[in-house]
Amino acid sequence: MNFKFHHLNLCTDSLPRLTKFYQTLFDLGTINDEEHARVNAESTTTGYNGKVDFLSDGDIEFHWAERDLDTGFKMNQIVNPMARGHFCFRTDDIEGFKRRLDQQGIRYSDYGRWAIAGWHQVFLQDPDGNVIEVHQPNVFGR
Repeated sequence: MNFKFHHLNLCTDSLPRLTKFYQTLFDLGTINDEEHARVNAESTTTGYNGKVDFLSDGDIEFHWAERDLDTGFKMNQIVNPMARGHFCFRTDDIEGFKRRLDQQGIRYSDYGRWAIAGWHQVFLQDPDGNVIEVHQPNVFGR
């Protein structure tokens, strides 16, 4: 099972303000591709109704998202990745990762494919309550 840091997600009550701050200060570019455009187009059917701006420094993605304190409740999950934000690792074996979590007794929320088409997403919390996403792309089942 391989892991690679993929993105940092921050939630905000003012998406234009946060995006402009990071674009201006750190010269982050906007990601404009079909995969990321689908997130905003499909979000109202997933349980998350906010907009997301996708930025990059050329290597790492930054997902700035409108805060939604109800996402966990709407999705019937214990972890809400859209309240404070989260950071993300990409893996090539999401099922193996879930087995590892189960073996170690770590509780998690299996959101399946809910935000980005083909990404199977699992969210958990570290011992300090920071939310971590682990996802595998190109998964087309639940």
